[in-house]
This record gives sequence, C-alpha cells and structure tokens, in this order.
Amino acid sequence: MELTKELILTLRSLSGIGPKKILTIGATIKDRGVNIDSLESLQKLMTSIKDKKIQSVKLDDLEIAYKKAMDTIRYSEANEIGLIGYYDDEYPKVLRKAINEEGKLDPPLLLWYRGDISVLTMPAIAVIGTREATPEGVLGGEYLSGEFAKRGFNIVSGLAVGCDTCGHKGALKVGGKTTAILANGLDHESIYPPENQDLAEEIVQKGGLLLSEYPIKSTVNRYNLVARDRLQAGLSLATLVVQTGIKGGTMHAANTTLLAQKELFVMRFKNEATNNHEKCQGNAYLYGKGAKYIKGSDDIDKISEDIKNKKVVETDLFESV
Repeated sequence: MELTKELILTLRSLSGIGPKKILTIGATIKDRGVNIDSLESLQKLMTSIKDKKIQSVKLDDLEIAYKKAMDTIRYSEANEIGLIGYYDDEYPKVLRKAINEEGKLDPPLLLWYRGDISVLTMPAIAVIGTREATPEGVLGGEYLSGEFAKRGFNIVSGLAVGCDTCGHKGALKVGGKTTAILANGLDHESIYPPENQDLAEEIVQKGGLLLSEYPIKSTVNRYNLVARDRLQAGLSLATLVVQTGIKGGTMHAANTTLLAQKELFVMRFKNEATNNHEKCQGNAYLYGKGAKYIKGSDDIDKISEDIKNKKVVETDLFESV
C-alpha cells in the first residue's frame, strides 16, 4: 500500500520532514511491499529507515499531525476543494517528471483543486507572460489560446493579470478548457490576484480547474509564485510566451521548459514597435536560447499535431523517483 494523500499531508506538517524524505518513505514502502494500514505501522516503518529525522518521529507526533490533516481536508471539502496525492491514480503522470529551474526533480506531492479534475487528462499548453501586456499582446494571446483550446488543449496559466488572463479568457471564449495554477490556497478569501476572483469562478463554472500545491488559507508570497512556475511548465507539453521582458518572472517557467526539453514558443508580432517594446524584448532573448517564433498566421493545426506527437526525450532528469 502506497502513501495516501491523508498520510502525505500528515507527514508534511512534521518539522524536518520535507518532500524528499516523504518520497524516501514512499519508495521504502514500495520496495519492501509493506502494508501501511495505520499510524502505528507507518511509525514502525519510519524507525527502520536510515535517516535520523525520519527515525525520530514519534507516534504521538503522527497522531497530532494526522488530526490536523483530517481537519484541513474536512474544512476544504466543505468549501468544495478536493485533494489528490502523489501516489493517487488521478495524479497527472507528467507532473511526476516536473523539474525546477535547477533541473532537479521537484514534483508536488499534493494537489488541491476546485473544478473538474478530469481536465488534467487533456494535453496541455502553458500560456504565460508579463502582467503588463500591450493591447497587441492581449489580442494575440487570446487568439492563440483559443486556437489551441479548439484543438483539444487544456490552456494552463497562473490567473495573473495580463498575459495569464488572456490565456484563460481565450480558452473560455471558444468553449475550451483551462487550468489556473495558483500560488495560494483555493478558498475564496485567498484567491490572488483578487481582481481575478470572478475569472476564477468562471473557470470552475465552465468546466475548468483551479489547482494549487498549497492548502486552504495559504496566502501568496514571492517564493510560492516562483515555485508555481515549474508546475505550469511541468503540466504542459509546450509553453507559449505571449510577451515578456528580459528580466520578467515569466523566465522561470520558460527556462524550465527549455531545460525539460519541451517546446517553447514566443509570439512575434506584425508591428515591429510591439516586438521592440520593453515588455516584449524577452521574446527575442528566448528565441536566441532555443525558443521558436509563433505568429497568428501560422499553421496551428500542424503545430498542434507536432506538440501532441513529439516524444519526450528521456534523460536522467526524467528518471522515476
């Protein structure tokens, strides 16, 4: 028996027990073929693992943490927020290969969600960019997002104002599906940015998904925003940058996409003044690093098929945990 989402949440709340140690516990359970059917059996297994922090966890610690975990889950369910864990069947396989900007495996162990979780079975493309998009960027981002959504892609973005918003809206306008990955809890009081609260509700109402690795009542911070970017790239087969400055936060997801050897597209506009805009100069920079230009006049059918059919290059980065 593998670690349940309840037990992962329990372990996450223990001091000194982070994701790597939880994955070590999970791998030990799998390797030994043991059945973890109680907190007692979990604690017994942990005492046999050669790691001082893991060995030091007492049964009382687990019992207190488990009660806290179950309270969180019940409170979340009351707010229509579900939870899936790393070892659950519903967990998207592509996220098990998620890497961070340093190229290290960094999958989320828990995923909180509101909306239709089956959206995660669709091929996805991330649509990202600056919060200060130009009018041409908004129009172009909405158009391409809609075109990919019409071809069966789940449009993944981060609910931020600007390019993220045009990605979500582009999908919704054509009746497509979209997933917003947030850097905070999914309860109404925590939605960030607050000006996109209505958009978040529209995504859920129209069969899309809100997704986060953070539990209810978690507020946004700079670290969470950077960490969120790896999930946008990790969940998607390709990433589309609408517009970005050279030093924009978009670079986190873009660099991770390139490092994971996935397709990275950057928009190129008819108007050279737009291409030379401060908030678009990162597009040319990323093109120089290996991204491909994409324009509204390109053959989206061919690009879509190429993305869906592209085989993931197996490297040491993608070894199973």
